[in-house]
Amino acid sequence: MDIKMIDGKLLTKMFILGTMSLAKEKEEINALNVFPVPDGDTGTNMNLTMQSAVNKLKSRNEKDVAGVAKAISRGSLMGARGNSGVILSQIFRGFSKGLEGKTTVNTIEFADALKMASETAYKAVLKPVEGTILTVVRETAEKAQEIHMKNMAFHDFFRIIIEAANESLEDTPNKLEVLKQAGVVDAGGKGFISILNGFNNAILGFEIEENLVEQVQKPIVDHVFEKREEIRFQYCTEFIIKSQVGDATKLRDEILKLGDSMVFVQDDDIVKVHIHTNNPGIAFEAALKYGELMNVKVDNMKMQHENKLISEKDMKKSKYGFIAVAMGDGIRSIFEDLGVNHVIFGGQTMNPSTEDIMDAINQIYAENIFVLPNNSNIIMAANQAKELSDKNIIVLPTRSIPQGISAMVGYSEDASPKENEDVMNDIISKVKTVHLTYSVRDTSFDSKEIKKGDILGIINGEIKIVEDSIEKGFLYSMEAAIDEDSEVIAIYYGEDVEKEWVDEWVEKLEEKYPDIDFEVYYGGQPLYYFLVSVE
Repeated sequence: MDIKMIDGKLLTKMFILGTMSLAKEKEEINALNVFPVPDGDTGTNMNLTMQSAVNKLKSRNEKDVAGVAKAISRGSLMGARGNSGVILSQIFRGFSKGLEGKTTVNTIEFADALKMASETAYKAVLKPVEGTILTVVRETAEKAQEIHMKNMAFHDFFRIIIEAANESLEDTPNKLEVLKQAGVVDAGGKGFISILNGFNNAILGFEIEENLVEQVQKPIVDHVFEKREEIRFQYCTEFIIKSQVGDATKLRDEILKLGDSMVFVQDDDIVKVHIHTNNPGIAFEAALKYGELMNVKVDNMKMQHENKLISEKDMKKSKYGFIAVAMGDGIRSIFEDLGVNHVIFGGQTMNPSTEDIMDAINQIYAENIFVLPNNSNIIMAANQAKELSDKNIIVLPTRSIPQGISAMVGYSEDASPKENEDVMNDIISKVKTVHLTYSVRDTSFDSKEIKKGDILGIINGEIKIVEDSIEKGFLYSMEAAIDEDSEVIAIYYGEDVEKEWVDEWVEKLEEKYPDIDFEVYYGGQPLYYFLVSVE
């Protein structure tokens, strides 16, 4: 089929099939994580960003390519998750700019839009790094410009640029040393090619698989409601699971024990859950055993009720408001005790979207709002939310939970926003963070031979310790992180760690380092046995 012009209908189909292609390959893309740790999420983040974009598109009835591209740009902007999702949203933003005012598009115009997509994405990244999705998009756009032929059929056009994109992807380890060390290609670049393959499928006449793009219909619903005269369970908790294990009846029974007003919906591999509970984190962690979480929402019903009792004329805007991203009931409680107004449940493996952060911002009535992403993969989405808000938003570049907690300890209500920002940033720069987790694959990294299941001690983002037990991994990581300037060490243990173990191991550290204060807290975080700050 010699298609030489793409209209709005075909471009819509291209984005839907691009999303389907990405959804099928997301686990393969996740596995390209540079570190062999259980938090590879590039494929998931890009897929959820694309799903958001397509949902926005499906809510409209765009007839021309400019309208389709604009809807995709807006949907991906709000749904962007993780650095890869934010960059993808900027790619679509540039692509939309390149198609402004157009009803249809030929290969020359499509090539120009790809060039605009690449340029926009590069400008959006503060320090662009070659060997990433940016490189793959740029070199793909350059090939598209090179073949810039009038009246060229799109199936020939995509065959050539996809071949160029794959060559660019295979070359990414030669441009980025960390990829070469890990023995992988760039995950974001792989995701971009998956989308291009979906585009090409639409050009070749492939049909849309409705079950992958339509809303869940005719679900089996279990309603369990209990009438309450007072609020016994504080948090209205809702989420969707993309289940990987089939029947989720056991999950329903497990979550039912946590509260009341439960609605449990399962249709094939989609599970929707609503429950009022005092322990949303336990519900989330139980659900994570069944698959990926999407559309997570937690509302404090007691706070909502109290707010209803206060008329707007009596409300006084606070000087400061705080938003933090965290996983684990213990971590959530610590942030709340430190004065954080809104804790977004997320972090490793589940990055909140730009829209999630915007929703949190809109719920806070304050003159100045600090956002603590607490993860390097969430900072870009937080900054994107800042740009979209008309409030005074200050995004602190916290790359870990310990950095976020230490920053909150340094906050002063009497200081100015700039003074607080400076003090908190200074604290962040001095926090040494230790993560203790496990390897998900055999690999060789930075001259270290790593086997699947090994315990990994990661200090300030570098794998320093590889051991065969949690105890040795923890103790050796502590020894590697402690130096002559260390005074206080805060240890947050995860859901898979027994308190007795922690007490025993910390006692050994206290004997060895009598001049250091060790503080131990229950974090309850999944995947990471320990999060530690060394100051």
